[in-house]
Amino acid sequence: MAILVCASGSKGGTGKTVTASLLAYRLAKFSGKQVLLVDLGEFGSSTQLVLAKDPGPPYLNDYFLGNASWSEVIVESPFAEGLYVAPSHGETGPVDSAALEYMLDQVAGTVSHVIIDLPAYPGRLYDPIVELAEVIIAVFNPDALSFQAVEGWLRGRGLLRRKLVLPLLNKYFVLMGEWRERAEEKFGAVFTLPLDTALLYAATSDVEEAYSLSSQRVKKELDILAYRVEKPLLKVTG
Repeated sequence: MAILVCASGSKGGTGKTVTASLLAYRLAKFSGKQVLLVDLGEFGSSTQLVLAKDPGPPYLNDYFLGNASWSEVIVESPFAEGLYVAPSHGETGPVDSAALEYMLDQVAGTVSHVIIDLPAYPGRLYDPIVELAEVIIAVFNPDALSFQAVEGWLRGRGLLRRKLVLPLLNKYFVLMGEWRERAEEKFGAVFTLPLDTALLYAATSDVEEAYSLSSQRVKKELDILAYRVEKPLLKVTG
């Protein structure tokens, strides 16, 4: 089982939730993978995108507080067979990394990929969750604040040495080539997702609709990212 986290350090608005939701959907729908999307976002956004409606309690927060078992929390998405969600509703509250690790241990024989959607966070609040992951999809945008926040977060914690980091330049288009070059100088290989109105969810309400309306270029770039995630994981030592 591969454990991935979509994160951007302290910088919000980079598109982590959209990336996590799209990748989970793509792996389940078109690669036949069994995928668990863990929604630790501030407002349950990936829950809203991947489920047709609010599943109702219990949510992840209920599990962390000891008011529900891990199996009571997980629900299946109607949009893809094999796509499961550990949902949130509103603010998640205190996140118990040990409890989350226990949940992931329990599903290890059932799912092939776990994708954790993390909110932007100050300090080291969610660092214990990041440490559970083998793969970090570091999502940033073509702007200085986003780039600096992600680079500082990765280097400050030594994640580039200890984890498999897949840098993802999101909301990108060709005229912003200098940002891709800059990212490649810092990180090596860089994945991209183009700027696409379908992924802004202005006229779409769920991940299935957004994927269907997105451009062929978005689908191609998502395929490339999914293919890398499906590969046997490289061993990273620190």
